[in-house]
Order: sequence, then structure tokens, then C-alpha cells
Amino acid sequence: MSSSKKEKFARVGIATKGLIYVILGGLTAFAAFSSQESITASNGALKYIAGQSFGQILLIITTIGIIAYVMWRLYLAFQNPENRSDSDTKSAVKRLGYFFSAISYALLAYTAIEILLNNSTGGSGKQSWISTILDQSWGVYLIYFIALVLLGKALYELYRAYSGKFKSKIQNAELDRKAQSFLIKAGKVGFTARSIVFAIIAYTFFRAASATNAQMAGGTKMAFAFLQEQGGQILLAVIAFGLALYGVYLLASSRYRNIPIR
Repeated sequence: MSSSKKEKFARVGIATKGLIYVILGGLTAFAAFSSQESITASNGALKYIAGQSFGQILLIITTIGIIAYVMWRLYLAFQNPENRSDSDTKSAVKRLGYFFSAISYALLAYTAIEILLNNSTGGSGKQSWISTILDQSWGVYLIYFIALVLLGKALYELYRAYSGKFKSKIQNAELDRKAQSFLIKAGKVGFTARSIVFAIIAYTFFRAASATNAQMAGGTKMAFAFLQEQGGQILLAVIAFGLALYGVYLLASSRYRNIPIR
């Protein structure tokens, strides 16, 4: 594949991720103040897309976009075009992060395909594989390890928010100062919201490992439920709004950021 095609593939993938976050954040913020809507997760955003006019076509396009993002993350993991000056340890950590990101979005692509085939499992798959792991003699240690990885991701997202390194992704001559300022603020709020969500998910995995109970671990949906229970509707709405802003930042980033290609 040529460099220009790789770049287009990457931009489509990043934009698709942004769209999913905008929908996820919007639906969750609405759910925070509506008794008629339940808290959702990424698969809920996919189902929302499928439920629109020409939903099947839109979901097919979205699935292709998710697959494009998976391929981009795998490219970063194996080719490391962004961080050639990093130390071996730092490079290895980043590559591992890209690889796990690819796996998580590959699972989301699989969910999208299930929805297209009208064979969605309704989100029970996560508990199923966690339960399978916990049934093994080494399972508890692996779940603890996953929890530590998720906690590390939460801390990294917080670092990205307040180190300001993400700014370079949208600082572009085509954007005026007001647009850049808005997107920088959106990114800061978005990365902070992501940090909080990842921290809660890490907590659920620690809890599941401690109790040897797969039902106690969960993803975004469980994190949202935890926020609503502990902080109420306003806190949930604030975090959801932050995730939507993260989606806006990604959409802008997909258009203006430099895409490193070897």
C-alpha cells in the first residue's frame, strides 16, 4: 500500500473513532437526564447508527472505518514511525499500547459485524472471557495485570491532558487561533474524561480479581453506571460531555494532524 493510501486509511480510522465518541458521549449525556434512556457503551453507539435511516449502510461504513483504525494502530505498533528517537523501553511500552488498542477496536469491529448480522450478544461477551480467565489457576494474576495496564492507561491519558503534548496534533496553519484554542480545550477535557473512565474500569478489574467474580468487571457502560451511582446525573453528564469533546478533537485531528508514514 502506498504512503498516500496509508495516510487516508489512518485519517478515516481516526475520524471514525471520533464519531463513535461523539455519539457515545451524546447518548450518555442524554441518558443522564432522561429516565427513558439507559446508559450505553461503544456497542450502543453502533446500535444507534444502525437504527438511523440507511442504518445498515452507515454501519458498514463505520465498520470499515473501525477496521481502518485497527490497521493504523497495528502499523504504529510494528513500524513505530512516530517515535524513532525514543529509548528501547519507551518505544516498547508505546508499541504495546498501540497493539492493545488495536485489539480493543478489533473487538468493537467484531461487535459491529454481529449487529450487521443481527447476532449481537448484548454485551455479555466481556464477562464470558473474564470468567474463562478466572477459571484458570493463573487467571487472577492475569486480571490483576489487565487492571494495572488499564490504570497505567488512565495515568497516561491524564499526562496527555496536562502535559500539552497532544496540542501538536491540531496546531495547523489552516486553523485560526480561536479554532485551535477551542480544540486544545476540547482535547484537554476529553483526555481528562478518558482518564477517569479508564481508572474506573481498572478499579472494576481489580475488584473482579479480588473477589474472583467476572460479573464485577466491566467496560465503559459499567464505568458510567459507577459514575451515576457515586456522583449522580450531573457528574455522569460532565464526563459524557468530555468524551463527546474528545470525539470532536479526534475529528479535527483526523483532518489536520500530521500522519507519520514510513
